[in-house]
Amino acid sequence: MRDAAEGQQEHIETLPLFSTTDKGGRMTVLRPGRRVGRTAPLLPWLLAAAALWALTGSVPFGALLGLAPTPAISMLLGHPVTVGVAVVLLFVAIGATIGVYSQAIEQFGQTRVAGLFARLAVTGGLAVSAGVLLLWTLTSDPSRSFDFEAIATSPTIPLEFGAVVGAGLALWAAIALLRLLGSIAHARRRQADIERLRVEGSSFTGTLTAVNFTNSWLFNFPVFTVEVGYIVDGAPRVVSAHMRTSADRVPVVGSRMLVLIDDGGTSHVELDPSNGATFEPDVGKYAAPDG
Repeated sequence: MRDAAEGQQEHIETLPLFSTTDKGGRMTVLRPGRRVGRTAPLLPWLLAAAALWALTGSVPFGALLGLAPTPAISMLLGHPVTVGVAVVLLFVAIGATIGVYSQAIEQFGQTRVAGLFARLAVTGGLAVSAGVLLLWTLTSDPSRSFDFEAIATSPTIPLEFGAVVGAGLALWAAIALLRLLGSIAHARRRQADIERLRVEGSSFTGTLTAVNFTNSWLFNFPVFTVEVGYIVDGAPRVVSAHMRTSADRVPVVGSRMLVLIDDGGTSHVELDPSNGATFEPDVGKYAAPDG
């Protein structure tokens, strides 16, 4: 939990976040001094969170949805002590999933990737739990017929219903995995561009000339479009970008910026770290509405 809190704090310190190419959850940051994100450090967090969700999910799947190999195991999974343990594990699983999210933010600097990692942990763990119980149940009674009509005709919750729920979670997990792979590749490309521009790109001092609120928020972070003016060989130029920030870190017009550009036209803008930024003093002006 401490690592998760530190990761969240680092995320806040990167704000405001600018992107000349992406918007919303695809906006990507690379903190100065950090390397392009890697998946390997996240795998222990992901597997641990998925395992916790699998253990937690065994109680509702086994006791409520009919995925238990024997009546005795079904009674055990429905016992008050077992349910109490599952509730405790649920809170631990939620904490581990928050850790996955925070670690993904730290590695890849993108909320889309972080959200997909968290979703994969939840759906993957629950799908594994359902799959293991279903396989165990079917192998314990090979003569037991598998009939989807039982979902509509059975007076109790049948095995088939639990199987359908588990299959739905497995499909959701597979979709999350496929989307995650593409999102990781995208985030790494953006981080590699930022890293390369900081080392090899042409750097110009710019000024924030326009800050336009889009009247939208990503979570509780207000979203803006901005314009940054800078001069190249005596000629004024302007670059547009999307900006996401917190309500108390909205830079005002006139703030000093850095504009990084390469010969291929790839660009990146960020607040000039050598110059103290001035933020909107009315911290409630862009706060997300309640509800």
